[in-house]
Amino acid sequence: MLVRNVSLKTGLFAGLIVSMLMSASPATAASNIDVCLGPTPALERIGACTRAIEAGLSGKQLVDAHTARGVTYGLLGQLDNAIVDLTTALDLEKSDPSIYIARARALFNKRDFDQAMLDLAEAIKLDPTNSIPVNLMGKNHFMLANYDIALKFFGDAIKLDPNHYNAFVNRATTYYRTNKLPEAMKDVNAAYLMLPPGDSRGRGLLQLKVAIERAFASQQNVAPASN
Repeated sequence: MLVRNVSLKTGLFAGLIVSMLMSASPATAASNIDVCLGPTPALERIGACTRAIEAGLSGKQLVDAHTARGVTYGLLGQLDNAIVDLTTALDLEKSDPSIYIARARALFNKRDFDQAMLDLAEAIKLDPTNSIPVNLMGKNHFMLANYDIALKFFGDAIKLDPNHYNAFVNRATTYYRTNKLPEAMKDVNAAYLMLPPGDSRGRGLLQLKVAIERAFASQQNVAPASN
């Protein structure tokens, strides 16, 4: 009889715990998704996203959690994890260009340029007015030494957004690589005008400008060919 009573009480206690966990799960998921999508440190964000996913999210929240975790993995250089999460997000939601862009960035950093360009092409198709995937498409072509194609994409990105700093810098770099120095200098100067005072990006831009100026000087010091 005593054993039976203990078993009964144990069963009731276990059931109560399961009930409490089930009732707490939605609140826990909501709390974690807020942290997952908020301006939190990277490792904390990954942990919150993981807990939110394991709590049984569905729909847009599940997509957002996988996307946020994937982007964060990418920022930490954990590219395989990033691609897995972003692929899961795309399996759930195929109409969000930002997820294609995020996966393209991870693929670019893995030097999988062909696959990255497939994602960027899809992003451009979904949102033709967004200059970001157009600029990134140019970067992929640059890495493949398709300089003329890269220049076209950088130009298209600038047409879509005349204040696209990265597109100007990328086009200047491509002009420099192809020895189109006046065009390179023009883009560098345009990019400088977009930087607020003290912006750290100015140091890299200055290095590019110096390289272009040295290339100019080198051309001017070349002796004319003999007849």
